[in-house]
Formats: sequence, structure tokens, C-alpha cells
Amino acid sequence: MISILSDSALTAIATILLVLVGLAQVFILISQKRQTRIALIAEYRQLWNDNKKHWGNIVYIGRSSNEYYQVVNKKRLNKLKEKTLEYNLYEPTIWARESVQKICGILAEVSTRLLQGHLTISETYPIFGTEFLRQSRALRQLLEPNYQHYFSHESDSKNHNSVRKEVQDWLIYHDGVRRRCLILIDLLWAEACRLEDLPSFEMQSAADAKKISGKNNRKRVFQEVFRLNGLKRIYLAFRLSRFLRRAEYYSFFNETGINKFRLKKNDENWTDRLFRKKNND
Repeated sequence: MISILSDSALTAIATILLVLVGLAQVFILISQKRQTRIALIAEYRQLWNDNKKHWGNIVYIGRSSNEYYQVVNKKRLNKLKEKTLEYNLYEPTIWARESVQKICGILAEVSTRLLQGHLTISETYPIFGTEFLRQSRALRQLLEPNYQHYFSHESDSKNHNSVRKEVQDWLIYHDGVRRRCLILIDLLWAEACRLEDLPSFEMQSAADAKKISGKNNRKRVFQEVFRLNGLKRIYLAFRLSRFLRRAEYYSFFNETGINKFRLKKNDENWTDRLFRKKNND
């Protein structure tokens, strides 16, 4: 009887030890996965910072040459204007192509990591932040040529328009890169709206635009997740496409969307702070 009890006790102890070892392995794997994600985020942040010069070039190409909002300083802007004057129809514009390859390459790779579930939106957002989003119109005009119809480039030189078209042509031939860049911009914008990191008038303007484009944007995310992962990531496809609704207006079918009344209140608070600051100055 004692022998039987001893065997039972040893079996129970062995089972408990196996469970503890299994749990320890699970915690180790979770910890390793987290460390890998942290390292990946740090790597992309460094890569983005190292290519800020190319980002400045992209903003210059995407915007009108005389627009006030630029990323580069005046000295660099003048150099870019000089380079634009050297445009030649019979040879590629190396500096422009290099910039679009570098910047869109980084954005597309980060987007792929998101769409494969290797990174989350909340982890990715700090890499770029609001400064990227507030300049993203210039990039979107390159990614979506029809988008530029909302803005006038008539004041640009013929050479500037030609360089822009050359960059747009490159993106047309690399449609996967183009799609994933657009997806990343949309996801980051939704996260910025969730955090209320952007001025109210910018969120309102984007939400108004998404009355038309929102459905197509959500469809694009869903299809890209499915294209990259197949059925095994179907839940991720639904979750990410649903997340984009955060940048759209609140409704019965979109309880996580932007509340117009809250948007108006935030806008009034922003205006009031701006007015008080001017008075103090």
C-alpha cells in the first residue's frame, strides 16, 4: 500500500514538474518573442532616422516646389530645385528614384510586418509619429496619381512635374510596394485618430474623405493580409480592416469611430489655446 502511494505521489510530482517546465518554456518563448519585436522596432526606427534625407526629397517631389511646408531646410531646398533643373528625359533621375526606393522600401517592409502579425499598430506608430502623417499628403499624391487633382501643381516647373511623373511611374511598376505603403499610412492615421494626436480639422478632413474611400481602404487591407498569409490570418484581416474605421465618423455600425461632437469640442479647445497664446505673446 505504501509502495503504491509512493508511486502515485512520484507520478503526481513528476506531472507537476512537467507542467511547470512547460509553463516556463511558454514564458521564455513569450519573452523571446517580445525581445525580438523590441529589437525589430529599434532597427526600423534607426533605419527611418538614417533616411530622413530621402524623406525630405519625397516631400519636395510630392508637393508643389513653392509650397511652404517642407521637411528640408532652405539650403537643401535650393539644392533640390537645382537638381530638378537638370532633369533629362533620356536618362533616369537617380536621386529621385533612390529616394522613392529607400522610403517606400522601408514603409512597405514595415507594412508587411504589420500585415503578417509580426508587429502591432501601437508598436509601429511611434517609429514614424505625427510628423510623418502630417507630411503624408505629399507621399499619397505620389502613390495615388489621381489624388493630386485636389491640389494644383500648375505653379511647378515642367521639370518638377516630369520628376514627379517619373517617381509615380516607378510606383506603378511596383504595385505591391505602392499598395502596402498606402495601407501603412491608413493604419497609422487610424491610430493617430484613436490617440487624438492630430488637430481636429485634420481628422475631420480625413474622415470626410473616407466617406468615399473608406470602404476601398478596408477592402485593400483585407485582401493584402489574405494575399500574404492565406486563410490562417483571416482574423487579423478582419481586425485590421475594422481598425481603419477609427479614422471614420462614429455611427451605429462604427462605435469606435470619430465622434463629431467631441471633435468640435476639441477644435474649440484648440482654438481657445491658440487665442490665449497669441494674447500672451
